[in-house]
Amino acid sequence: MKKRHNNTLTKDVDLVKFFNEPASSRQKHYECVRAIVMDRLSVEEVSKKYGYKISTIYSLIKDAKSGKLVLFPEVKMGPKHRRTSVAIQEKIIKYRREFLSSLDIQKKLESEGIKISSRTIERILKDKGFRKLKKRTNKELGKTNKNRLIPNRSQQLNFAQLNSFKVDCPSIGAFFFLPYIIESGILGIVKKCKLPTSSRINSTSAALSMLLLKLIGNKRLSHISAYDKELGFGIFAGLNVLPKSVYMTSYSCLTSESMLLNFQEKLIEHFRTIYPELYSGNFINLDFHSIPHYGDESEMEKVWCGAKEKALKGANTVFAQDSKNNTILYMRADILRREEAQEVKKFISYWKRQKGKVDETLVFDCKFTKYLILDELTEDNIKFITLRRKNKKIIEKTLEIPKEKWNKVRLSIPKRKYQKISVYEEKIILNKCQNSFRQIIVKDHGRANPTYIITNNEELNLKTILEVYAKRWHIENKLSELVSFFNLNALSSPLMIRIHFDILWTVIADTLYHRFAQDLRRFEHCLAPTIYRKFISMPGKIIYDGDKFTIKIRKRAHTPVLIEVEKLKKPFKVPWLKNKTIEIIWTP
Repeated sequence: MKKRHNNTLTKDVDLVKFFNEPASSRQKHYECVRAIVMDRLSVEEVSKKYGYKISTIYSLIKDAKSGKLVLFPEVKMGPKHRRTSVAIQEKIIKYRREFLSSLDIQKKLESEGIKISSRTIERILKDKGFRKLKKRTNKELGKTNKNRLIPNRSQQLNFAQLNSFKVDCPSIGAFFFLPYIIESGILGIVKKCKLPTSSRINSTSAALSMLLLKLIGNKRLSHISAYDKELGFGIFAGLNVLPKSVYMTSYSCLTSESMLLNFQEKLIEHFRTIYPELYSGNFINLDFHSIPHYGDESEMEKVWCGAKEKALKGANTVFAQDSKNNTILYMRADILRREEAQEVKKFISYWKRQKGKVDETLVFDCKFTKYLILDELTEDNIKFITLRRKNKKIIEKTLEIPKEKWNKVRLSIPKRKYQKISVYEEKIILNKCQNSFRQIIVKDHGRANPTYIITNNEELNLKTILEVYAKRWHIENKLSELVSFFNLNALSSPLMIRIHFDILWTVIADTLYHRFAQDLRRFEHCLAPTIYRKFISMPGKIIYDGDKFTIKIRKRAHTPVLIEVEKLKKPFKVPWLKNKTIEIIWTP
């Protein structure tokens, strides 16, 4: 026979067996003590009946007398209603009506500082009459097959429908560049050069999205998926969220080589007008840089990659740098090996269009061009400093120069190990050349063989020539910076147009870092990685009240330097945000 009790079915219990054969240790303890005290059984009989040692029986009697043996513990009755507050229960119901699962609701509440288990959430929902959600597809859940969230589709901000909000931003310092971007006129040139637009994203927001990734030192455009759910970064570009990686990587294919070269030329021309202090050097460093590509399907030529110390398929690029300010003046990709020697002439044509003349001295290494080109440069009155390729015959001839004809020169370069060197100057005519050049032979400079410097600049004194060429490592340091921080070598495509496009935005971001550094007292000569680490990489909040944006940032060690930057002291209007005002507020 079965009896119904508390809405459950239970079986009849054999009470004789229940008392004669106690199951729990607590009940056995009770029966032992009772048998000795009430039934007057001996200790030996009780020990045999319940399977305890005699010493254990004596211990039970002793503990019972002293009150240590609790035979009838108080049973606490649980609450008749759930401990979870009504407010939290209402939140749970609200989120379920948004079709969130129990785990999603738990994560949502946890982000609000409310700790509650998913099992408790399930019980509350069951009490309120909610059934379990049906299994949904990844698309319905907003996830890809790799379990990554699918972001909202990127589109321009609609301020007519934009409600007040408050969001966190991982690198809030990127907003410090906004007044500099406005000042630079980059976006006006983007429109003037007619960079591509789409049905949802205009050229201004597309350019800002790409520039943002460069300013925060992201690896490549295809890695934007790490940030395409950040509302704060979307605001930076005038969008709800940043575009997906497919858009970012395919955007460059809508451009052309002529469009990008025209954009670069107009951009540098404008920068030289508004930032003349960044382009005031008397010497220009030129150098090639090989960007390796590891794709299987690649039509690229093999180029020598110094970082890997071997020839790899890759993109050959050229850079020109102001030696005084380290600013990039010119860059170009898609250079074939047979075209390398002509690149110096292409740069000269470009710089003549910029300035009308080339009055700076060009500095490059011996592999940059051919001797015949050096003759042409001399005919065109273009000054240069370079190295001569050395061979066994030249070195043997150098060893024959008498010791008394060598001069000692001390270079004014701090931290240089070999500051006092021996030099010998003479006039030479290179193979197949018509013009003579100054040749300066250098030894006692820490190398096994002499170095041969060639120049056609008759106005520079010997010491200046030596110091200028010794500082040619500035461009190598700059390329190293572009690789390490702006990830210049991280190619995601064998298409040269994409490479050129990516490098161009790298140069723009680098120039903005130079300009920003000019306003940071005592940090004017710091490189981009240092500026980013000390002043840009910090979390903060973006608050929109329906009228203006407020950037709230907690004060840090280098905040006093930022507070003194004039452009960041006062609120500023942002054209692509409907001229809404942005104000930066520092909190304790």
